[in-house]
Amino acid sequence: MILCEKLRFSYPGDGFELRVDRFQVETGSSVALVGPSGCGKTTLLNLIAGICSPDSGTVQVGDTELECLSEKVRQAFRLKTIGMVPQNFELLDYLTVSENLLVPFRISGDGRVPDGAGERVSELLERAGIANHRDKFPSRISQGERQRVAMCRGLISAPPVILADEPTGNLDPENQEKIVALLLEEASRIGATVLMITHEPELKRHFDRVIDVLELRGEALE
Repeated sequence: MILCEKLRFSYPGDGFELRVDRFQVETGSSVALVGPSGCGKTTLLNLIAGICSPDSGTVQVGDTELECLSEKVRQAFRLKTIGMVPQNFELLDYLTVSENLLVPFRISGDGRVPDGAGERVSELLERAGIANHRDKFPSRISQGERQRVAMCRGLISAPPVILADEPTGNLDPENQEKIVALLLEEASRIGATVLMITHEPELKRHFDRVIDVLELRGEALE
């Protein structure tokens, strides 16, 4: 479960402020976050991931209140619990596609890649339609293909929570449908909770709920 209560956050020297009195996502459900650019969708994801810390209020993921954790412990919790699919991919250019998928294992815990990880990499790349690129470097594949690599990396460790920031933004409509299907099928298989930002109206029907961040903030829609 994800629970945010009396949440307040602002960036230093910026007029933007995110105010959310209560936001809850049930375990195993899927939620699409929508709203205009600049309304706070990515900020909300970053607060839930523990990348940003609220000025006040609480963010709870499962039984853990993130503001009670030190930065180091919060980072370890994020690596163990949350599969991130960032909007700007954040792939490492000096690693191949398949090596990029293994990064979450390399930077968490003891850095050991678990048995069966190679088969898991092959499965995800095949399902994402990019298995033929596994030994290429990110600079040698298209933006849409890099986005699919980022998606697979977010799923690699079968995390209980998946946070995705517009993971279909660089894909054509057919591939948007395929990638969302992959994300939600995998989440259903492992019982993961999904929170995904999207601007694509056609994708909303795939989710259990659609939340407009402006309404979440208590602001009137134009």
